[in-house]
Amino acid sequence: MYFDLGLFDLWTYELFTVAGTSISLKDIIIFLIAIFIAIFVARWGRNILKVALRRRGFDQKEIHPFVKITYYTLLIFGVYVAFNVIGIPLTGLLAAAGIVGIILGFGLQSITANMISGILLMGEGTVRIGDVIELDGTIGEVYDTGMRSTTIRTRDNVFIIVPNQELFTKSFTNYSYVEEKVRMDVTVGVAYGSDVEKVTRILYEVAEEIEGVLETPEPTVRFREFGGSSLEFVIKCWVRGPFERRTVRSQMNYLIDERFREEDITIPFPQRSVWFKNDLRTQEYSEANET
Repeated sequence: MYFDLGLFDLWTYELFTVAGTSISLKDIIIFLIAIFIAIFVARWGRNILKVALRRRGFDQKEIHPFVKITYYTLLIFGVYVAFNVIGIPLTGLLAAAGIVGIILGFGLQSITANMISGILLMGEGTVRIGDVIELDGTIGEVYDTGMRSTTIRTRDNVFIIVPNQELFTKSFTNYSYVEEKVRMDVTVGVAYGSDVEKVTRILYEVAEEIEGVLETPEPTVRFREFGGSSLEFVIKCWVRGPFERRTVRSQMNYLIDERFREEDITIPFPQRSVWFKNDLRTQEYSEANET
């Protein structure tokens, strides 16, 4: 009998208090069970929503933010229920959280800002998985979005972790926001005296032969300017995405060089002509003079 009472006393013995509520071993175990159930329900709800949206024809970019927000919403609600189960009301919980926040000071400000920024980014759909973005001169594909940070994979397969607050407050380019196709310019110079109509025709043919160049909108060729050493032309065309530009530019340069050689069109190099105001006096020099 004494042993049973001892176990009961241990089960209900007050270990500490939170917001004026006594917490015992029983409360801790119940709280942990409630948290486990909350995690299970959040994951279950996330998976159900994912399947339902896929059946309705949504793609991964559209599904991901809804699934993330649903998961964290269910999880936060589950934690709230867990606290209420053990008798800690929301007001008391907020008061305790306020005290903890004062103690921790500025340490949690960046974490909170990143989490709020993550929720807003996912809610607005500004950044989605699979989007190609450019931030601070770096271009990459959005690999994953989370509450605290966004993972970007570059063309070199390097993963960059970007805090959500940085994405939310900084200006960046999203090449996939509406359409993935982008325009690119390829500039080429030819020697003065070249047949400009012939050059224009060749450049149009080059743009049409490159597989990566989109037919719509059609590529255009412009005689841009009279340069210091050459006549400057530019090909303006559209490609499927920002990662295609390097490949298309390289293919164009190879083909332009080949076609210009066939048509005897010269690509000049920079030259400078030096004029002297007064005539220069010159003197012949030979090794015989030295001996």
